[in-house]
Amino acid sequence: MIPYGRLLAEEARRALSRRAIWLLISVALVGIALTGVIAYVGSNDFDPRRHEPDIARLTDLWVTGGGDGVLTATLLFLAVGAVIGGATVTGAEWQHGTVVTISTWEVRRVRLLSARIFSAMALATLIGMALMVLFCLSLAPTYLLRGTTEGADAEFWRELAFAIGRLALLTGLAAGLGAAVASIGRRTTVAVGASFAYLAVVETAVREKWPDWARWLLGENTVVLATASDLEGAVFTRGVATAALTLCAYVAVLVVVALVLFRRRDLAGSS
Repeated sequence: MIPYGRLLAEEARRALSRRAIWLLISVALVGIALTGVIAYVGSNDFDPRRHEPDIARLTDLWVTGGGDGVLTATLLFLAVGAVIGGATVTGAEWQHGTVVTISTWEVRRVRLLSARIFSAMALATLIGMALMVLFCLSLAPTYLLRGTTEGADAEFWRELAFAIGRLALLTGLAAGLGAAVASIGRRTTVAVGASFAYLAVVETAVREKWPDWARWLLGENTVVLATASDLEGAVFTRGVATAALTLCAYVAVLVVVALVLFRRRDLAGSS
């Protein structure tokens, strides 16, 4: 039997061999480079005496004490990319008809799919963290040459590090969600479509008709975990740990459902 650690490493290698994953990474790198250039060019008239938020002010990259910041804007792009990437890792096997072939070298289906999903989550977390660090570095010329680093004390750097960690965790969870739903639906497009339809339709309807239930929604818990602060105007309070556990529980349920279905399916009839 293949050791589980080796299985995880092999699935991670196979995920990184997919062109779609590198395309997503390339798009992110281009976006980061453009952001750095636009921020630098657009900050030629920056005045540090103005107190409104500005991308040329280092302390606006993340607001200490919990809150929003420039870095938070990356979450949407990271989450979308992670859902697509995670869905590609599991859904492509079904679409290309290679499920049976892959299952021959690891006959224990639960171990195989779990390694595939967990390796995708780990890769997404690491890639998300690396991209956020590059995003911060792309703004360094703006801060150093045209902006200001005033107020960036030890507390700021500590809060920034925690923020990157939380956003990376959310990226990994998004990849797990995409991978699990794609395995359930046996298509990458099913995972992407179902995820965004749920967020746009179901959660919007619940949020409008039953606001007290919003504390259990993916959107609200994601914002709480990302910003480490209460939602403005919400009728409830939500701790960061509670939000993290809620999101992890949702992803865990989807992963379990995907594993159960994968174990019971007739792979010989798959296409």
